[in-house]
Amino acid sequence: MSDHNERILVYGAAGVQGNAVAKQLLEIGYDVRTLVRSEAKAEQLRSQGFSAVIGDLADVNSLHAAHQGVSKVLLLLPVDFNLNRLKNYVSNALEAAKRANIALLVFNASIFVPETTSDSTALEIKRVLIDEVKNSGIPSIILLPTLYLENLYIPGILAGSTLAYPVPSESPIPWISIAEAAAFSVEALQKPELSGQTIAISGAELLTGNQLAQSFSHTLGRNIQFVSLPIEAFEQAIKPFVGEETSAGLSSLYRWIADNHEQLQKQGDAKQLPRSLESRKPLSSWIEQSVRLGFFSS
Repeated sequence: MSDHNERILVYGAAGVQGNAVAKQLLEIGYDVRTLVRSEAKAEQLRSQGFSAVIGDLADVNSLHAAHQGVSKVLLLLPVDFNLNRLKNYVSNALEAAKRANIALLVFNASIFVPETTSDSTALEIKRVLIDEVKNSGIPSIILLPTLYLENLYIPGILAGSTLAYPVPSESPIPWISIAEAAAFSVEALQKPELSGQTIAISGAELLTGNQLAQSFSHTLGRNIQFVSLPIEAFEQAIKPFVGEETSAGLSSLYRWIADNHEQLQKQGDAKQLPRSLESRKPLSSWIEQSVRLGFFSS
């Protein structure tokens, strides 16, 4: 049961990941505080039932007001591969959390980070940020989601009869939906006894690229073929939309997956969070919901 007087600050609630967490917290009775950079965004979130404070992760002074009366924090960071900028964001968030004497901070790193160092820029940036949180002295839980299904919403990934993505066609990968990751975040926020733990989270199924295409074919009612998209082609395709730095960072992640997918296959058995494990759904349910939301057509 939740304490209806407990206020939780959710970073990134104007985005899809943070908003999913904020909505689930609100549904079970928490007072949800959000941080946004504009009054227009604040009004949108207030209309959803959240309180909203204007601030910026780059400005630590603006974060103190957001933490007033807050007991717990869900930290999500924007998609960015500038280490100095991200370290500043995390440093500011941690300083504000310390001043507010936060009881628990849950950091969703947004990607899986292996225990051993890698040659992936994306993963090593996340490792630095995770270490910052762990060494802060703030009670914290680190969540490491495997690979988000919502990445398949990128325009051009599913085009006609082709599902093209930069993962191997025959290597099973534990995907996860944003809703599932949000459920893990909510459960973690309710379990301060897990402080100090790093937990890999994933969906219920290990799926190859070909199995992804088979599920899309069955659910959409048309034949879909999977194509393992060359990582270089993926990088060039997304560069005009996200910029050179971000496209290069994401490409480094997929190169690591291509070479180390067996490490990813072993992740996601988050026994510490049993309620979220039990609520996971098959890929077909996610595709059906995505059709209802207008992302795919049958």
